[in-house]
Amino acid sequence: MDDLGFNKIAGAVLATGLGMMILMKLPGVVMHTGGEEIAYKVGPIDTGNTEEEAELPFPQAEWVAAMDAAKGARVFKKCQSCHNVEAGGPNGTGPGLYGVVGNDKAAHEGYAFSAALSGTGGQWTYESLDLFLTKPSAYAPGTKMNFVGLKKPEDRAAVIEYMRVADSDPSPRPTPAVVEPVIETEMVIEEPAEDPTE
Repeated sequence: MDDLGFNKIAGAVLATGLGMMILMKLPGVVMHTGGEEIAYKVGPIDTGNTEEEAELPFPQAEWVAAMDAAKGARVFKKCQSCHNVEAGGPNGTGPGLYGVVGNDKAAHEGYAFSAALSGTGGQWTYESLDLFLTKPSAYAPGTKMNFVGLKKPEDRAAVIEYMRVADSDPSPRPTPAVVEPVIETEMVIEEPAEDPTE
């Protein structure tokens, strides 16, 4: 092969490579003007979910299933230095807790409750007891109850069940809350096809 033939082949290879480079860069050059974002650039998709889990209604089935009076009696040993659940039992450092489930807050006779707890009002529901036992100082800031709380939901459920069944007329067990699924639908209206005979 002479020099002219070699130059033709080398020129064709270089021209093809240069053409490919131009074709690869051309969409970016055409779409990217003046430092603006590329029109078809796809970023993270916002699904509307935050990092926090959605708050589920109380109580969930797992919480109700953890209501075990025998386990609650064992966990309640942490509370016995200040409280008791016997009918007519005396107040200690804290009030007697007989009949507390479903009854008025800060209402045990003969015990001087803090203004913080008295100010919460209402009744001791399963949910309010669960919140209080999680961290009393967060539920009623300024409460006299000097207890860090029960961190495990199953321990709180068990203690509440222990207090519930200690009552001569216990409140009914709670029913697990059911979460209804949210189904989003999109209505699509299709236009009738044109009649080709018209």
